[in-house]
Amino acid sequence: MISFPPNSPSPTPAAKLPRHHHDHNKNSNRHVPKAISISSPPPTITTTTTNHETTPLDQNDDAVAAFWDYQFLFISQRKETTQPITLLPVNGAVPPDFPKGTYYLAGPGLFSDDHGSTVHPLDGHGYLKSFHVAAAGEGNKEVQFMAKYVRTEAQMEEHEPETDTWRFTHRGPFSLLKGGRRVGNTKVMKNVANTSVLKWGRRLFCLWEGGDPYQIDHRSLDTVGRFGLIDDGGGGGEKKEKESHDAGGGGVDLWDVAAGLLKPILYGVFRMPPKRLLSHYKLDTKRDRLLTLSCNAEDMLMPRNNFTFYEYDSNFKLLQKQEFEIPDRLMIHDWAFTDTHYILFGNRIKIDVLGAIQAVCGLSPMISTLSVDPPSSSTSPIYLLPRFPENDDGGRDWRVPVEAPAPMWLLHVGNAFQTVDESGNAEIRVHAATCSYQWFNFTKLFGQ
Repeated sequence: MISFPPNSPSPTPAAKLPRHHHDHNKNSNRHVPKAISISSPPPTITTTTTNHETTPLDQNDDAVAAFWDYQFLFISQRKETTQPITLLPVNGAVPPDFPKGTYYLAGPGLFSDDHGSTVHPLDGHGYLKSFHVAAAGEGNKEVQFMAKYVRTEAQMEEHEPETDTWRFTHRGPFSLLKGGRRVGNTKVMKNVANTSVLKWGRRLFCLWEGGDPYQIDHRSLDTVGRFGLIDDGGGGGEKKEKESHDAGGGGVDLWDVAAGLLKPILYGVFRMPPKRLLSHYKLDTKRDRLLTLSCNAEDMLMPRNNFTFYEYDSNFKLLQKQEFEIPDRLMIHDWAFTDTHYILFGNRIKIDVLGAIQAVCGLSPMISTLSVDPPSSSTSPIYLLPRFPENDDGGRDWRVPVEAPAPMWLLHVGNAFQTVDESGNAEIRVHAATCSYQWFNFTKLFGQ
């Protein structure tokens, strides 16, 4: 949900963001739905101090702010701001030397419809906001705000513009519909374009985990339409033949036969695209390239994964395309790269038979078909895939993962880079957010 993440191969310090502040005395009678995955803050304690000593009230302020910030994350946005409005500072002012430009922020905007259904935040319709910093005269700066829904195919089906009402018809991977059809509802792949924002090649996009990005007009925030980034070399650009890296041998592969049987069901019945584009992209600022990653639709049901990496120039010309087959059942949400490697973190999953039966019967979300599969060892596999095989000296087999010294489920990558010591040995460092397998549950994300 962060726009323009600068993922450079070289390490960069994290910027400190201003702290959010809410005045909890104003509008105190307003009812806000309480989230179920964060506890209420303790009662406010009023004390008097001298010499600026820390008080219980000061210590409690962070808990109160965190509690209210969490509540406002899951309130549906029923209105759009279609024309720029100038935001009034609550306290202070925009620094005069603050750089001009526009910050885009994407995320889910609608959680409840008008017919009794509530969807998981990951299935909420994409709501794009822009904060444009401009000069306001006499050396001052002002911030202009706009916000619109991304007009995806699902959004236009579920929203009635004349009455401004909503009816959820798509299940989505993470949700159940209380006011809609459950049994036999095959509308699982609900592209809501709510996960990330990309500005590349003078174009603006909203991305989702598992479908084509949607192009957005960067000034009006109007939706232009779907953009076939990985179709025929990407958006009509020049197609380059892929280089395939197969982990298996020759002969008839039974899993190829199984995949052939699954494809008509996934593509036809559940309307899944053959390749799922991941929502996390990378920018190689050194080479001025956009890097994306896709996997096959059937991969989550197979004991192997096919990952395809794409590299584009600023005109969306496909410069490089590589496919790697890894003999393991993995779920990849985020990934990393360096000057010489793509980096995949082995989040292992397995089929949950009972969950799959419940999902098909409409008793649980489709994501309950899967569950985490903690590794039997006390390590986590990390795959280092050669980015430029022609430059690879052949000294290491990419099929053999590096084992990290703890079983971890990786969520998001901050940065990755490599250094070379005096002896010529390469060292790769990754900054990432991980958690224990025992704490990660697909059906309980965001406290659902």
